[in-house]
Amino acid sequence: MTVTSIRSRSADCRSFSIASTSLVLSCRTEGLDADRHTTVSVGGEIDAHNAKQFAHLVREAAAGSAALVLDLTEVNFLAFDGASALYAISAHLAREDIGWCVVPSPAVTRVVKLCDPEGLIPLREIPSVRGVKPA
Repeated sequence: MTVTSIRSRSADCRSFSIASTSLVLSCRTEGLDADRHTTVSVGGEIDAHNAKQFAHLVREAAAGSAALVLDLTEVNFLAFDGASALYAISAHLAREDIGWCVVPSPAVTRVVKLCDPEGLIPLREIPSVRGVKPA
């Protein structure tokens, strides 16, 4: 597995692509120091092959942030290994005192509800604006 980090001209935006899988991560950071907030957007599939790398990249992107939003709305498959990766991310962020939430896709919601009956992974449903006609 090869991980490629693509840095944009601005230091607040990074994209990661994990070769030989269908998983793409992009990261956006806003604010400075104690007000730094990071959003990591993920698209594709989180499976046994890439779950550890996914968790590592999310933890790396969150470093130094006060809060993290993990946008999984474009994830169309989440294996049980992906749920384990979310637990690992949660434990790491709790140790680092970083507040976080997951914005799930329907596929992510189904697996997390099966694997996390206690609600330890903070899911935050947001209404979709796709397909909405302008006023």
